[in-house]
Amino acid sequence: MKTIGQWVLLLVVLVTLTVTLVVFYYSQFKPTVSTQLTPEVSPIPAPPTQIKMGRRQAPAPLTAEIPLIPPAQVRPLIGVNVNELHYEDASFPFVDLFRQSAPFKDNVLEMPAAEQVEYDAQGWPLRLHGAKIATKFIGKMPAGALVEGDYVVLYDGTGILSYGHGVETVSQSPNRDLIRLHQGEDGEINASLVIESMDEADPIKHIRILPPGGICQDNPYQRVFAQTDCASGAAYLPFEQYYPSIRFTPEYLNYLKDFSTIRFMAMSGITRNPESHWSERPNLQEATWGGGYGARGAPLEIQVDLANRMQADAWFNLPHAADDDYIRQFATYVRDHLAPTARIYVEYTNEVWNTSFSHSEYTQKKGIEAGFSINSVEAGYQYYIQRAGEVFAIWEQVFGGRERFTRVLGSWDTRPDISKKFLGDYGGAQIADAMAIAPYFGGNTKGYRESTTVDQIFELTTAKDSFRSLPQVLEHVREQAEIAHHYGLKLIAYEGGQGLVDWVTREPTQHPNPLFFAANRDPRMGELYTQMLTGWKEAGGELFMAFSSPRTCQWFGCWGLKEHIRQPPDSAYKYQAVLSFIEAHRDWLATDTGKQAVPVQQAAARVADLSAEKKPHKPGDPLIVFRPAKDPERYFFLENPRTLDTLIAGQEWAKRDLFGKWEGKWDENYLYLAVRVYDESIKADSDNPEDDDSVEFYIDADNSRQASYDGVNDYRMIFAWGRKQVILDPKSPQTISPDLSYEFKTTADGYVLEAKIPWSMLGVRIGVKSRVGIEVQVNDDDDGGSREQKISWLAREDKAMNDPRLLGVVLISGR
Repeated sequence: MKTIGQWVLLLVVLVTLTVTLVVFYYSQFKPTVSTQLTPEVSPIPAPPTQIKMGRRQAPAPLTAEIPLIPPAQVRPLIGVNVNELHYEDASFPFVDLFRQSAPFKDNVLEMPAAEQVEYDAQGWPLRLHGAKIATKFIGKMPAGALVEGDYVVLYDGTGILSYGHGVETVSQSPNRDLIRLHQGEDGEINASLVIESMDEADPIKHIRILPPGGICQDNPYQRVFAQTDCASGAAYLPFEQYYPSIRFTPEYLNYLKDFSTIRFMAMSGITRNPESHWSERPNLQEATWGGGYGARGAPLEIQVDLANRMQADAWFNLPHAADDDYIRQFATYVRDHLAPTARIYVEYTNEVWNTSFSHSEYTQKKGIEAGFSINSVEAGYQYYIQRAGEVFAIWEQVFGGRERFTRVLGSWDTRPDISKKFLGDYGGAQIADAMAIAPYFGGNTKGYRESTTVDQIFELTTAKDSFRSLPQVLEHVREQAEIAHHYGLKLIAYEGGQGLVDWVTREPTQHPNPLFFAANRDPRMGELYTQMLTGWKEAGGELFMAFSSPRTCQWFGCWGLKEHIRQPPDSAYKYQAVLSFIEAHRDWLATDTGKQAVPVQQAAARVADLSAEKKPHKPGDPLIVFRPAKDPERYFFLENPRTLDTLIAGQEWAKRDLFGKWEGKWDENYLYLAVRVYDESIKADSDNPEDDDSVEFYIDADNSRQASYDGVNDYRMIFAWGRKQVILDPKSPQTISPDLSYEFKTTADGYVLEAKIPWSMLGVRIGVKSRVGIEVQVNDDDDGGSREQKISWLAREDKAMNDPRLLGVVLISGR
């Protein structure tokens, strides 16, 4: 046992050691402050002596649950395109500004051995070899676009950072700097960061640039600066500590909240991007998601997260060279992570008709290789339709149907002849649900160059005889709507708005750019947006994706609805007009429109030619699952339905008059079948039930998959209007269990069948992992007499009544 003296001596030693360590630490690492501002690089203190006791890193961030706030009102058919990730992006989507910075490898400052700078797979430097490397994280930004105050720079590793352009270094300490941003003489903010040197054993990485403030935990749409700003009593979450959980700036979320759909084409970085394998996609670990063509792009995880937070529908574009595995992996992630209530729009590449893009060159080469035509443009169009069909087929396989997504083909707004080729000549109508165009008004380049006033710009933009004037564009919209509806497709807009740009110019000050900018800042531009949206809706157009999120006005256009994310709405007339239109048209929602008039033989041939991936599975593999029926009130609720939209009999098809959804559930006693049919006219006046409105249900209950009906477990049942009892095909067993029951219910636009079929009647005992063969088909009679059309879930021809092998395999699931 120690004496009191020994304890005192030990205490003195410990105190002395502690004081020594504290003094040493502050002598080596005390913060330094620089208030000097230069146009290039602020002075940096001498490198601190490092304690080699392990790698240095900033404190780990905290996490918090950020609640989803449902939209205050129904959002009509107005969506928005989000921007490319670049240091000139004025929408500032991310709390961490470094997410949109340029890659280091594009900004080597000093050589002697610049070409020898080594980077890891994610773009962080490993060895500088004497060089300095830099990145720009803000460029050409109006001062009002950024919040004033101290920005925090966090990083891991050991080394020296400095800052250039309009950046003031406030303080520096290990792994944490404070900086302020200042506008230059031109009134714009430009900001860059330099890695001066670093320890190769502990290189600098994971740089984060975080703005002042934070949010109240219950309101991600508003920036606040202290706990006292959270009047509700919710926790104050500073950006510096909670940036991974907050992720998106409150101004950005507040901007997006009014739009029903987000199109991720630009943000995904697919433009002029040659990536083809899933491993080449943007990923969460990359040093930056910004950069130029082919380098930038937000990961799919970020796109899905944004759509989920906004509770918005999502529009995804797939890269032009993506292989089948890429498409399948993409679709699988969306299926598994996007909110199940979200509608999905799937589009293969973007503007394949636009020969300025590498997408067009790629499809032309592939079309020539396939022998479609000796004309490269025509061959490219045909390859586009073929590949789009293959992409859609993979998505259908992954999702087990097409109920959740809309298949989109993109066309040229002023070229109805191309739309006719896409949908008719090349069979696009058979593989798509919607045709999309980009109605931009304002294209009289010669007239604009001769203009000297903003009034003249507006005169040309509204004159009926002026090229691409608003009246001309709306006339093209009407033409395109007629074409889309003729083939049974919706007309939607993948982009749209004003298009005042002179591509010959290269500077904002070059004529006629100042006139274009002034026109975009004029209240009359808001009035034109109202006319455009009104004309679009009246012509039969549906979802309209405005272009775009906030962007500054540059020589290549003034495309943003706002010029920066913090621009007040009362000075952003385009944005103001779109919000007013949304408010005035809350009841403008999606409908099934149009008439399809294609011979069934031609349709079947085109589907066979263009959708080779339609059935990539083996014949005995399950296509879908039946989930347990646990809640009696939801036995017939369509939670994850399959679509009935393949025409297998008849010559024409209006989807609003014949379209369906179905779903099956199970328990140990019954199969619960729900079929929802859209039908404008219900008939029940024929002796033959197939000539009336009716539902045919096929089942191979033991999944024996024989070439003909086995007379034991194979059934074809017809549930027909006006019949009190189910009709059995003569090839089926003729005993009907008294426990079988069904009911037809009329709806405002058709009917619903709810059938409860006992497994005992089918001669099987069912459990988890059992398999059954299933097909569902619908007969349609519009005018009495014989049937007009027939649609199916899976079959491509009306042969399932003779061959159970044509039924789709369903797995009985326990979850």
